[in-house]
Amino acid sequence: MALTHLTDFPDKLSPMLVKELRQGMRARGFTMLFLIFQGLLAFILLSAGTASTSDNAGSFASGVIFTLFAAAALVIQPMRGANALSSEITGNTIEMMALTRLSAWRIVFGKWIAIVSQTTPILITIIPYLILRYFFGGMVLLGEMVFLTLLFLTSMALTAVMVGLSGNSTKILRVLPVVGFILTLQIIPMILFRGGFNNFMDYCTLSTWESRFSILAYLCFIAYFGWCALSFGTSVIAPVAENHSTARRLVALALTCIAAAIGLHPDVEYRIMPVVFGIILAPAVITALTEPSIMLPPICKPFVKRGLPGKLAAIFLLPGWPAGVFYTTLLLAISGAGCFLSAGPGPGSRYDIEILIISLSIVGGILLPALLAANFSKQENKRFTNFVVFLLVLVIFTIIPAIFANMNSHEKYLWFFAWNPLIFLTMVEERSFEKSQLLTAVMVVDFIILILLLGTACIAYRKYRETFDEARAGLGSDAPPLTSLPES
Repeated sequence: MALTHLTDFPDKLSPMLVKELRQGMRARGFTMLFLIFQGLLAFILLSAGTASTSDNAGSFASGVIFTLFAAAALVIQPMRGANALSSEITGNTIEMMALTRLSAWRIVFGKWIAIVSQTTPILITIIPYLILRYFFGGMVLLGEMVFLTLLFLTSMALTAVMVGLSGNSTKILRVLPVVGFILTLQIIPMILFRGGFNNFMDYCTLSTWESRFSILAYLCFIAYFGWCALSFGTSVIAPVAENHSTARRLVALALTCIAAAIGLHPDVEYRIMPVVFGIILAPAVITALTEPSIMLPPICKPFVKRGLPGKLAAIFLLPGWPAGVFYTTLLLAISGAGCFLSAGPGPGSRYDIEILIISLSIVGGILLPALLAANFSKQENKRFTNFVVFLLVLVIFTIIPAIFANMNSHEKYLWFFAWNPLIFLTMVEERSFEKSQLLTAVMVVDFIILILLLGTACIAYRKYRETFDEARAGLGSDAPPLTSLPES
């Protein structure tokens, strides 16, 4: 009786998780990956001792194990989530799931955890090979265990990114992350075979304060990005009347304020503050600037209930790209003030002008595609796709002029592309440009783009008035009827 009970999943598990696990574990792709992975590990590891000298045999064996696991966990497994949500959308099964008790978040979370659960057996089967690798000598047990855990957690985050983007109808958006995964995979062999395996493993032993802080910061980074991706996927498949944007914006706003407060500490290096703010703002800002501006009274009701404070909060927290523009401006103001104060305002400021130019160039490189997507997107559900397309065009208009300018030694021609903020990333590397002129130019370009974006958002935000009026009228109709006074 007990064995019969163990042949099926317990009822406490999510139905979406059980469904995806059954389909995924039986899929030919997972079976072939698992068998090929085990075969390669066994063949290469057993021949590692004869292929290497006795001094570096252990490091070579660990490098082989981690490289193969990185290929499976950082590339192949996340790619399996490329069609996680799109298959449900094209198969018209999302509506059927909406009729059940499964929320949009549980659907997305179930698909993500199902792929992660399939990566777990691959991780577990590495343990026998690590035991065999122990006999080669020179094993840093804690360092290798920490590094293996970091690879697995990174796989979880990359899988979340693919599952979150899989709800988009454009296939190119589901293919672009794969390029990033492959580039990430190239870093692993460089670390393990060229950068000194033993030194890196010593760093992963968490013996110094810098290593502990760096790894903790990395874990926070991948956790935040993974959550943002899953939240984005939830908003794609959720009904229009559901609001998943406000919570996402509040989290990013809180993290921005916390980062600004931490940056005031004198022991914090001011050069890392633009990187910290960039990590926090990038997913929040891009999502906010590309959200569909479809507004319904149920979304406005929570804001209308709170009177004037609710109306002021709606300007920044209401779903849709018009409020997203105001929200982005608020985040940029907080992060700019945080960077300014962390560098020490006044005559003794420690600001690096190159860091300023690079930061402003990246900010403008996000705002300009958002401006183009806001004015040239005929379909609301295509705004994110159009944003990515316009961003790729700007990147092309950055790389090609830089190549021709360097080939012909005419760097001054790059000023003709100053309308593209990303061009300043290449101009700052050229000695023929004065840094003060570049800083002034990129500030002017960013200011013009931001003003145009704010103007476009103000015009679009006025269309929400009718929706607010309907929500206000709905609040009046939802009020309980007054009972008549008893007769005396």
